[in-house]
Amino acid sequence: MSRPVVIADVDTGIDDALALTWLGCLHARGAIDLTVTTSAGNCSVHDAARNSNAVLRMTGSSARAIPGLPAPRVVPLTTTPETHGPRGLGYWQDHVPADEPDRGVALLETWRNTQPTHILIAGPATNLAYVLDHAPRLLENCQVTLMTGAFNYPGNTTPTAEWNAWVDPHALKHVLDNWPANAPALRICPLNVTETVLLTPERLRAMLRDLPLRRAELIDLLHDAATFYFEFHQSVGVGYQAQIHDLAAAQVMLAEALHLQISHRLRGATVDVEAESSLLRGTTVADWDGSYWERPANAEVLSGIDAAAVLDYLDAELHKS
Repeated sequence: MSRPVVIADVDTGIDDALALTWLGCLHARGAIDLTVTTSAGNCSVHDAARNSNAVLRMTGSSARAIPGLPAPRVVPLTTTPETHGPRGLGYWQDHVPADEPDRGVALLETWRNTQPTHILIAGPATNLAYVLDHAPRLLENCQVTLMTGAFNYPGNTTPTAEWNAWVDPHALKHVLDNWPANAPALRICPLNVTETVLLTPERLRAMLRDLPLRRAELIDLLHDAATFYFEFHQSVGVGYQAQIHDLAAAQVMLAEALHLQISHRLRGATVDVEAESSLLRGTTVADWDGSYWERPANAEVLSGIDAAAVLDYLDAELHKS
């Protein structure tokens, strides 16, 4: 069987960095093909590319990140230095300059050349909406998995909205409203499930212990980034630990293709998002059985996951040669 061809569209971001660590290690040992593009959300699209390239290089992956669109579809860009640090990776910073190509052209060319079987959207849906407008046939034979939204659950940005959905609600709504009927249903991993994946300092130390010397630079990055993330979560009442959303979404995306023994549940629904209301911006809503809107289901929503297994798979991949 051919290996998965993955596009990871990220706004790296500390939890994005952990997802890229797992994907980069998989790519370095030939388990997947990997292409990375970046969106603007946790940090600028330029910083996201720089951060992504640092992680990829440290995992031994030959993939390199291409910056995507620099701002949301309609609303101004908001970033989160208080959550992810001034440049996106907490206390860790890379000072290597990065190029800034014509992002729309480079994004489409990159996605077209990749011909993905799997796409991870770990940030706002800005780039996905752009590709849907300009190259929708790329999505017809591809499983797209988004870390976004919160259903019947408090948001992490407003009382009802999750960050990725809030940053670019118009892009997400465009995707949900115009998803091709002949494409696999969108797979949505919401906040209310992904936040159960909790990384503690003890678990991180165990994960980084006895790693080979070639991982030394990656150990420093993960330690510095995670320390900032632990401090942020403590400041908002979660405790000195960190919710690792995007790694969970990456593993849900590849669970079947890589035969991961990770228990998770998906539930079909018709999903929509509020884009125009300033009060409810980014609020995601699901009609679970179609009885309210009488519209066909457009998504499979993650309703549960084995959180411990998510971290175990990252740990195992880091220790493989």
